[in-house]
Amino acid sequence: MDGKSTEREGNHDVEVSSIQLLNERLDLTLAFSKRYQMSSAVVYLRIFLPLELSHPKDNDTETILLNKISARLHGSLRDIDTVIKVNSRDFMIVIADITEHDCQVICERIIHSISAPYPNDFHYFSISSSMGICMYPYGSEERDELKTMAKIQMYDALELGENRCSFYKGDLNQTAYRKVIIENDLPYALKKGQLYVHYQPQYCLKKRAIVGAEALIRWNHPSLGEISPGEFISYAEDAGMLNGLFFWVFEEVCKKMKSMKDRRLKYSINLSVNQLLLDSLILDISNIQKQYSIQAAQITLEITENIEIYTVRKVNEKLHLLKEMGFTIALDDFGNGYFSFSDFIKLPIDFIKLDRDFVFSLLKNKKHKGVITPIIQMAHNLELKVIIEGIEDHTQFTEWVKLDCDLIQGYFISEPISFEELTESIAEIETRVAGDFSVNEPQ
Repeated sequence: MDGKSTEREGNHDVEVSSIQLLNERLDLTLAFSKRYQMSSAVVYLRIFLPLELSHPKDNDTETILLNKISARLHGSLRDIDTVIKVNSRDFMIVIADITEHDCQVICERIIHSISAPYPNDFHYFSISSSMGICMYPYGSEERDELKTMAKIQMYDALELGENRCSFYKGDLNQTAYRKVIIENDLPYALKKGQLYVHYQPQYCLKKRAIVGAEALIRWNHPSLGEISPGEFISYAEDAGMLNGLFFWVFEEVCKKMKSMKDRRLKYSINLSVNQLLLDSLILDISNIQKQYSIQAAQITLEITENIEIYTVRKVNEKLHLLKEMGFTIALDDFGNGYFSFSDFIKLPIDFIKLDRDFVFSLLKNKKHKGVITPIIQMAHNLELKVIIEGIEDHTQFTEWVKLDCDLIQGYFISEPISFEELTESIAEIETRVAGDFSVNEPQ
């Protein structure tokens, strides 16, 4: 049986009734198992859909396919078993009166059923899954611990490869445990004040001055300590939190900017394509601007270059609206995208931001300079400026000064720092970096 009802909590959908139903069914199963001295199992199942369904235009297709998967899942279980959908791609299953061997058979049957080809319009989609299992009473006798251990084992199964299941045997996989803690705690991190913004300065080579800073979200977890966005952003995406995090960062930046009398610096904020295509984006951004009396010209929106062909037109339309509002537009991770040059030159952008891999490839193979130099020249011919990130040391800095980039960003300039540290250290950073020039300033 599936139970699902959502209520809005900030910007995160919390499936309240699903969790309540799961707990009720599990409590009942555990009480029955304890009374009659039987074993039971909690299974955590994660479905992996094809990348083709990662865009909003495919939401209807994804829903239909998930319904088909759910039907197959129910068909692989007994009437006495309980299936609860806990989020967009995860299910928890309560299996009563089952041995470990029989549970293994059922789980393998589920995996086989889900991964089998889908007829008609879905035959070309490849579906995979991972399953974690914790048995009562061997794994645990506590409801919440059974659920947690099953989820940890799901990540353990994922490390083994596609379409695998893993039983909790008492040995805790610390990597999988960390993933579960991050995923479970992230929805509450914002409410509990654990998230904050640091700013990484952007240095203009021609002006020899700090002209901007990129706003970067950070998470100080109470038990795990500092967690990098590279580790938790994917979980935020899975939990449907990315939009909420973007607007939170945008508002945090605006709050800080309002407190500054000197507003010469521009602040860059990352914006994904999916967020860019939100119907409410323009209105929501405009309302925050007005609330804090911030001019759009003071903000650069960095858009990832992972723009699929079929979204170029819609992306173009939204970017033109943002440009009309006065925002500066940067195309982040340039060189990793999928669209053509003809599409690229139509985008109303002001900057391209070269992927940090270019930095390392340049130093490892001097032949790559012959590829990178024309890219920078092309950008300048199109009246675009070039930002390079990931500059870690003096050698890299010198190489990129020679290549006539416009802005430099990386630990050589400064690590990400608090807003207060940024405003207090601008002069010191400028003096230090100016002293490290070993080539003539680009003309």
